[in-house]
Formats: sequence, structure tokens, C-alpha cells
Amino acid sequence: MAKQYTREEMKARVRAQIDAGSPIVITGAGTGISAKFAELGGADMIGIYNSGFFRMDGKGSTGGLMPYANGNDLLLQLTHRVFPIVKEVPMIAGICGSDPTREMRQFLQELKFWGFSVVMNYPTIGGWRGKLRADIEAAGLGVKKETETLVMAKELGFYTIAYAYDEEAAILAAEADIDIIICHLGMTVGGSTGSNLSGVQAFYDAKSTGKKAPLDEAVDFVNMLIGKIRQINKDVICFAHGGPIATPEDTQYIYDRTESKGFLGASSAERIPIEGPLTEAVQKFKAARLRKG
Repeated sequence: MAKQYTREEMKARVRAQIDAGSPIVITGAGTGISAKFAELGGADMIGIYNSGFFRMDGKGSTGGLMPYANGNDLLLQLTHRVFPIVKEVPMIAGICGSDPTREMRQFLQELKFWGFSVVMNYPTIGGWRGKLRADIEAAGLGVKKETETLVMAKELGFYTIAYAYDEEAAILAAEADIDIIICHLGMTVGGSTGSNLSGVQAFYDAKSTGKKAPLDEAVDFVNMLIGKIRQINKDVICFAHGGPIATPEDTQYIYDRTESKGFLGASSAERIPIEGPLTEAVQKFKAARLRKG
């Protein structure tokens, strides 16, 4: 059963890794086997949230942002599937903090009962734009409400992580003194749902044509958001996630050019790594020939 840690213990664990020059690596787990091997690989935290259910069912992580199921119900379902597999790694609860069907303090206390150490605002409406985003915020069900729930989680002793797709979300999280703010670049590109080109490969291809590579655009975006965050909060830890950041080489590129101290890998950690090997294994089994006669 996964071990539970206090907020102070989490802060100490994270700081020790960063001081040792090691990035913090968080992986998503939509199945028990993903969590099992993420722990064996040395993940610093493992996150459970609704997109993992859709991702590992072959339906795409975007399903976690759609009204196909209640995100907090799926979180609890996945908890019972994943927690018995994990031994020591701190577990993250990805919650829909604006869920109007739940009393959030009671729900957070339930998550503490199950053994979570960290709370994160996913699913989130942070990636929505235009009138729909404005309408959701006006109804009190947007990023502001999600941030208020993270503050409540912090008061209850959880370590907290906030996704920030834009300046507004980054500023809210910085003002709330959330422990980690993740600069989110959108859904991960790569594997069967996108280009198979890594960010680093795309950089060199773009350089030859004189265009700015997606990974350099990611660097600019991350630096811009961190700049906004630093104007408010000098101590919060910042990560980068998504978009063209899909491989270990891509994360190194980001670490070398930004203040990012870590990475959350969901599709890049549990979907993309298995797509090729699984396809190739079946192809090899299929290539065997039957004895004639």
C-alpha cells in the first residue's frame, strides 16, 4: 500500500532531490502496472487522475477534460486499482477542485484517509479559452475555484501542485503559495496521437529552415510564465509539461534553458514508451511461420 507523507516531509524530499542536482520526475498512472514500473524506475511522485483512465484505455488523455464521466469518481476508482501496487512513492490525487456536486473539504479528508500525500488541480478548465472559459469562471467553477481548493488542501496538510496554462492561473497559484506550479504547454505531442518527432529533433529541423522550433517556443513560454510567478513568489518550485516536451532529451533541453526543476510525464511516461515495443512484439509473433503440412 502506498506510503503517506506530510506536507513538510514532501517539501524536504523535493528540496533534497533538487539540491542534489536531480530533477523531480512525476509520472501519471492510469493502471497498476504503470505505477509499479514507474516506482521501480525511480519516480519521485505518481499521479492518479481521470485522464489516465482514458489514456490507458486507448481513448486519449483529452477525454479527461470532457464530460464523459465524473473526474472525481474516476479518481477514486483508479485509487483502488493503483494504491495496492505502490509501496513507497508519494501519491498525487488529481482532483476536479471546482466540482459542484461535492463538498470539497469532506472530499479532501476522504483522500487523506485513502493515503494521498499530494493534491493537484487536474482535471482543470485552465486550458479552455474564449467565451466558454469566461462563462465557467463567471459561474464560480473555474481556475479561481480550483486554486481555492488547493489552498484548502494545503491547510489540511497536503503538498500541492497547480497546473498553469496561462498568466492568470500562474499568478493565482503564486499568490496562493502553491508548492509546485507546472507550466502547461497543452497535450503532449508524440506517439500515435501526434508527431513522432521529439522536440530536440524538431529543433534541428526547424533550424535548417529558419523557423522557430516548437521546443524553443516552449522555452519562451516557460520563461515568460516563470517570470510572472517570480514577481509574486520567489520560492515556489516551477516545472514544465506537455506540448513538444515528450522525451528525456526534451526535458534536458528545457532544464538547460529555464528555471524548471522537474517534469510531469503522463503520455510521455506511460503511453508513448509502450506503443512502439508493443506493436513490434505483436508483429514479431505474427511473423513466425507455421510448419507446412
